[in-house]
Amino acid sequence: MAEDSKKSRVSMALGKSKSVLGEKSHSGQIGDKTSSAFTKFTSRVRVRKSSFGYGGIPGIGRVAERSSMLAPEFKRPPLIYLNTYQLDPLKRFHPPSVIKAAGELLDELFTDHKYHPQESPTVALRIAGELMKAVKAMAFNRYRIISVVTIAQKRAQSYNNAISFLWDHERDGSINVNRDTSTAFIQVTVFAVYLD
Repeated sequence: MAEDSKKSRVSMALGKSKSVLGEKSHSGQIGDKTSSAFTKFTSRVRVRKSSFGYGGIPGIGRVAERSSMLAPEFKRPPLIYLNTYQLDPLKRFHPPSVIKAAGELLDELFTDHKYHPQESPTVALRIAGELMKAVKAMAFNRYRIISVVTIAQKRAQSYNNAISFLWDHERDGSINVNRDTSTAFIQVTVFAVYLD
């Protein structure tokens, strides 16, 4: 009797499932193949421990349960940067070189472009990505580079493009390049925003 009280909940659940399974197998509803599959399934059943508070709500538990304690020696220490007290970039944004790079890229990718609703957005993304790579290769120190490329169909419409954000006129810079074809026009704008 003492051994019965020491049985775990899993073994008690297995005992109940076997007795239920045995009753069904005698009546002929479940065959031997399904009974072995049912036994395998119930052997993997885990019974939850009783908890206090919000333990029944999934996703809420104690912090120790949620945090990973595996391999704490592999965790990286937090990066600590010291102040540099540098107020100006080492290499300033140079608009003429960026305008030249944008012009070369547009000559290569946009010269004979005909506007198409599915292809033109792909061309705009490609031009923006290539221009971003070219400007980042110029290694302007401590600048965030933002390139905005707009391709629109020519239909005798008016076009206005406005972008606004805080601007430091001493350190920040921008360029704007426009091109036309017979069916479309493109506007390429590159902003260089100083980070510090």
